[in-house]
Amino acid sequence: MICKAAATTLIGAGVVGCAQHKAEDAEPTKKPNIIFLLTDDQSDGTFSAMGHPVLKTPNLDNLLTQGVWFSNTYIATPICAPSRVSFLTGMHERKHEVGFTNSYQLSEGQWEMSYPALLRDNGYYTGFVGKFGIEYYTFQAEEMFDFWYAHDGWAPFFPKDFNTPSSIPYHEAEEDIITYIMGEGIESFLQSVNEDQPFSLSVSFSVPHASVKQTMNASPEGWGRGIHYRWTELLSPANEDPRLKGHPFYDTLYRDGSVTLPEDFGTDPYQHIPRHILDHDHTRKSWLYKYNYHAETNYENLVRYYQLISGVDHIIGNMVRSLEEKGLSDNTVIIFTSDHGLINGEYGMGGKALLYDLAAKVPCVIYDPRIPENQRGRKVAELVSSLDIPSTILDYAGIVQPDVMDGQSLLPLVYDEETQWRDEIFLESLYTGQGNPFIEGIRTGNWKYIRFYVPEREGHTEADLQFENRKPDFEQLFNLEQDPTEHNNLISVYEGTELLEELRKKCARLSADLNLERKTYMETNEVVLKDN
Repeated sequence: MICKAAATTLIGAGVVGCAQHKAEDAEPTKKPNIIFLLTDDQSDGTFSAMGHPVLKTPNLDNLLTQGVWFSNTYIATPICAPSRVSFLTGMHERKHEVGFTNSYQLSEGQWEMSYPALLRDNGYYTGFVGKFGIEYYTFQAEEMFDFWYAHDGWAPFFPKDFNTPSSIPYHEAEEDIITYIMGEGIESFLQSVNEDQPFSLSVSFSVPHASVKQTMNASPEGWGRGIHYRWTELLSPANEDPRLKGHPFYDTLYRDGSVTLPEDFGTDPYQHIPRHILDHDHTRKSWLYKYNYHAETNYENLVRYYQLISGVDHIIGNMVRSLEEKGLSDNTVIIFTSDHGLINGEYGMGGKALLYDLAAKVPCVIYDPRIPENQRGRKVAELVSSLDIPSTILDYAGIVQPDVMDGQSLLPLVYDEETQWRDEIFLESLYTGQGNPFIEGIRTGNWKYIRFYVPEREGHTEADLQFENRKPDFEQLFNLEQDPTEHNNLISVYEGTELLEELRKKCARLSADLNLERKTYMETNEVVLKDN
């Protein structure tokens, strides 16, 4: 089938609602099972099959080489809670307005238009395993799924060490490492499915986030406990903990000298973004990502980061084998991505909530066992948004996406069909806590244009996002073909050119259009202010 329907969204022109696609050796009327795998803080390129020089990810590599790799996938908003709301609802943060520093919480009305709710309403058996991570909602999340093995907020690496409120039966689990407990949850879900009913499982891993101890809370009972929480400054290896001795992933893996610091580690971060725009000493360097700014601690952080990714890879391998053993593998689609990336010392910086590719770009693979052999292992370079994931999930289930969703189904690209696709994508980061500015930008062709606005205060309402008559406080322009690592800001070089003026106009237009969409959305849908 050739699908040529087109729709215009704020992330470009593309295809919506083409739910019938070619499938090999599958019953035409049988809906596929869908597993959506989401990691936390995993940057693009972090599979060995993507060319990473250190990481070993054999199971993720198999999904990539037997599936479709979307090599230009961007997160709608590169910080955890609002990103996760965007995955669920298919909307930009500026539209759903749920996040750390904006004014609203996720309402039951918004949830009714989320992909899990729509799947459940249309006959799917739905499950959630892992980090829900939304924090702001007006309903009991566990009641919104048929199977719930999850927690909100952050999970400790060793959950049984803590009295963390959770729906996950930490103390009943056989394991005491959070990733392995997630594996137990996945297996429990697969044991519970009925072969006569299609299922959808959303798995949200809490790693590789928190590879280190969070220094914001000195108490061992604090949230987000890392892989070796008893050590404050990362000045010794995590495998000093006797529980990790002999472990295949968390003991000696990557401790052979193969891990190296980024080439620009330890350089002046203010040569990239001026201090008056982003003051690293305010939070990033002094507190939250302190370990990224010192050689010894960042080295240990990178070792743990890679170990945690390999640990996830192992659990995914177990899941795939379980699907095969249960006779479910031939009709189960697996989608893998991350909530955003992470800067681990590059640019002399640490953290997320920026629009550099390291933070805003993520790995994305769709494994569909029904696609023809000659279409597997393809690398698709079209611009993809995280907002496309819920659209794709609904399309697989044969459900037309709600009009409020901003993404478009990836199925035409999965099946290598002739289709129109977007040539530009709008990016934003609206998290203004810990000294971060408002940031928005556009990626089109080889170019990325970014503009920064310093907020008047931490937190914001929709009125603060009206940038139409405001000059940016700082701008960046990168030619990604010549400068893929985004180190050479070309703003001054291209000042006065038609190219830069066009990029500025496009970004401003998309920003203003999204403000109008938000206004319409808020007038016609249930939105709920946070309880302050």
